[in-house]
Amino acid sequence: MTVTDIQRAPARAPAGPHARSRRPRGTRLGGIGIIPWRILVFAAGVALWYLVHASGVFPAALLPSPIGVLTEWAQALASASFWSILGDTLAGALVGLAFGIVAGIPLGILTGRFVAAELSVRFLVDFGRAFPAVALVAVLLLILGRGIEVKVVLVFVAVVFIIILQTQHGVRSVSASIVDTTHAFRIRGRLFVRKVLLPSAAPSILAGLRLAASVAVLVTISTEVLTGAPGLGASIAEAQVGGNSALAYAYIVYAGLLGYAVNMGLGWLQGRLLRWQPQGSGD
Repeated sequence: MTVTDIQRAPARAPAGPHARSRRPRGTRLGGIGIIPWRILVFAAGVALWYLVHASGVFPAALLPSPIGVLTEWAQALASASFWSILGDTLAGALVGLAFGIVAGIPLGILTGRFVAAELSVRFLVDFGRAFPAVALVAVLLLILGRGIEVKVVLVFVAVVFIIILQTQHGVRSVSASIVDTTHAFRIRGRLFVRKVLLPSAAPSILAGLRLAASVAVLVTISTEVLTGAPGLGASIAEAQVGGNSALAYAYIVYAGLLGYAVNMGLGWLQGRLLRWQPQGSGD
């Protein structure tokens, strides 16, 4: 910072016991904190749901009462079978995601570092990214059956290209000056990858993992709905076919909460691993 910059900088009041804490812009609406607003919006949504149900515009089989859904939601939570169902869905999503990570990150590093490798696989990656994984359901159902294997394969196909692309982006974001400096100090091979490349690419890789995790949960539940494999998706379909729409909606809420929890967990992990990164500079 130059002398001119110091002269132009605004003066700051000394911190003290009476100093007022500054809040980021947009965290208060009409003098009310953002959390009360979120609660109000949620309550308004539930109230609107109840009014539409009570009006009879939609049949109860299509739009059950929120009270009935809440009752089924609480009963499912106290049921031992529900946790087994939740575990089946979570296992399929996480195992498929783990295979995607193991394959996607090394391939992303390789193709991000070497132009020839990236050009060689560009068509395959672009095709795989645009290919709907659920289109393979019919074929995989005949080969693998309705076990966890079909969910793992479909999740892997859906997430591996996302991870590859995000890893490529992170590897290419390493500045040329850093690469030249490490070469000057003869920092190459595994040491370069471990100490320079991965830390620099970590924000992009972790952002890709969060996106891939959300896709993994979505594909897992969709596969369960289509194949009848054990899990939340199959339970939603069974409840709907059985005429218990309130239970189906309760499982749908649990599916949303599962995706939210996975995303928040990876967000917490990202914050812990990237504590060195300035606030607001992440992906």
